Amino acid sequence: MEVVGFLASQFAYGRIEVMKRFLGNLFERMGASPAAFVKAGDWSAMDGLYYRFQKEEEIKGLLTAISKILNEYGSIGRMFETLYEEDTRRTIWRLRERLFRNDRDLIFFFPKPLKSNPLKRWNLFLRWMVRKDEIDRGLWDFMDTKDLMVPLDTHLFKIGTCLGWTKRKSPSWNAALDITKALRSFCPEDPLKYDFLLCHKVGISAGCTGRRKVECGEKCIILR
Repeated sequence: MEVVGFLASQFAYGRIEVMKRFLGNLFERMGASPAAFVKAGDWSAMDGLYYRFQKEEEIKGLLTAISKILNEYGSIGRMFETLYEEDTRRTIWRLRERLFRNDRDLIFFFPKPLKSNPLKRWNLFLRWMVRKDEIDRGLWDFMDTKDLMVPLDTHLFKIGTCLGWTKRKSPSWNAALDITKALRSFCPEDPLKYDFLLCHKVGISAGCTGRRKVECGEKCIILR
């Protein structure tokens, strides 16, 4: 489940229908046990596979990195726990230092230290692993839900701007901090319990533009 969740989160960009189609193809090629597939280290089943900006070579590189994590730590969770010091962003940066010598290797999946990067896809993965409900799996117990950061995408950024939760001009780590802080005021112990509702029900499904209009009060779940 960790391997599936990590791969799904790392390709969580672009149109949802296209992403789901790609992930279906990816997991079909990996077979019944994605973890066993990764540990085996044979990427021939990935020949010709690509998703938007990520070509076959980069996808195979990602699988190689996951394989290295599993062989060294036993699981992605164990790896994160080993490096975790109550700061998810620094943990991700520390992981990159452990895995890569070349600064250019797989920076899309394992970003270099950049204070403006909101780390949306990583924070989505962490939400799935730490929270536990009908959506999130809650496999990890070494992190607290109160320490999670929102996986900031354009939809949540527009909503946060509209509601005055952030005054930042673009999606960034600081904007994610602002919005997380606002959600924490409603639920200090689990601020991300609102994330799926906001992103999917308000942002994607309701087509929120981030610009408050008179008619918003009639249809917006938040403003009602």
